Amino acid sequence: MTVDSIISRLPAETTDSERERIRRAHAFAARLHDGRRRHSGDPFITHPVAVAEIAADAGLDAQMICAALLHDVLSDADCDEADLNFEFGDEIASLVRGLTDLEALEPADLHTADERVLTLKLLDRLHNMQTLQYVDQQKQLTKSQETLELMTPLAVRLGLNHIADELETLARARLNTSPQGARASARALACATALLPRAARSRYLEEWLGELDALPTRKDRILFTWHVLVSVPHLALLLRNSTWIAALRWILSSNVRTWTPLLALLGWITAETAKDNLGEAVVVLITLPPVLNAGVKWLRTRFVHQE
Repeated sequence: MTVDSIISRLPAETTDSERERIRRAHAFAARLHDGRRRHSGDPFITHPVAVAEIAADAGLDAQMICAALLHDVLSDADCDEADLNFEFGDEIASLVRGLTDLEALEPADLHTADERVLTLKLLDRLHNMQTLQYVDQQKQLTKSQETLELMTPLAVRLGLNHIADELETLARARLNTSPQGARASARALACATALLPRAARSRYLEEWLGELDALPTRKDRILFTWHVLVSVPHLALLLRNSTWIAALRWILSSNVRTWTPLLALLGWITAETAKDNLGEAVVVLITLPPVLNAGVKWLRTRFVHQE
C-alpha cells in the first residue's frame, strides 16, 4: 500500500502538479506517522493511504485526496497547523482542521459542518469499519451502532450511496443477531473464507454476514449462501498470490474433489452446528461439499480449458 496505489486510481485529466501535491502529502504524512502502529500492527500510514484510496475511487478531487492523506496529522501527530497551511495551503489545512474539530460536535450538530469535511469523516469511518476486528469487542459494538444510526444516514444525505451501503453492511455484520436458523449459513460462509487470503477474510465475511442478516426468509438465506459458495473459488483465484494460484490451478486441473482439502473445517462446522440444531448440521454436511464442487466445476470449464 503505497502512494502509487493512489496515483494509479486518478483520472487521466489529473494534472502533473496535482499528482506531485498528492505525493508530497503522502511523504509529509509518512514522516509524521513514522514509528506509529495501528491496532492491527500495521504501520499507521496504511490508514491514511487507505482513506485516500477510497477518496480516489469515489472520484474526489486532488485537494480531498491530499486531505485524506493528512487527516490525522493534527490530531494524532506532532504537526502544527501553521506548518500544514504553509506546506499545502488554506483549503487543505482547513479540511484537516475541520475534521479534527468534528470530534467536539454533538451528533445533532453535524449538519452545520462543511460537507467536504463530513465526507472525509465518512471515508475515515469506512476504513475503520473495514478493520474493526482489531479493537476490543465493546468498541466494535459501540462504533457499529453509531455507524448504523448516524454515519449511514449522513452518507445517504450527502449522496454517497455506495459508501452508505458498505457502512451499513459492515455495521450490521458486527451487530448481527441472526436467528438460529441462519447459523448454519453463517458457519458455511466462515468456512468458505479459508480459501481467501488472510487479510481479506474478515472483510468479505463481514459483508456476507451483513447481507445474510438482512434476508427475511430461510429460503433467501440458503440461496444467498449457495451463490456465495459457488463464487468463492473464483474469488480466491483473483485474490491469491502466485503460490496459492498454482495450488488452486492444481485442484482445478486434477480430479480431487473440491472439498477434500477442507475436510477438517467441514467436520468442525458440522459439529458446531449440531450443538444448536442437528437438522441444520445434516443440511451443512449434505450441501456444502457439492456447492463448493459446483464452483470449481465452473472454474474448470472457464479457465482450465482455455490453457
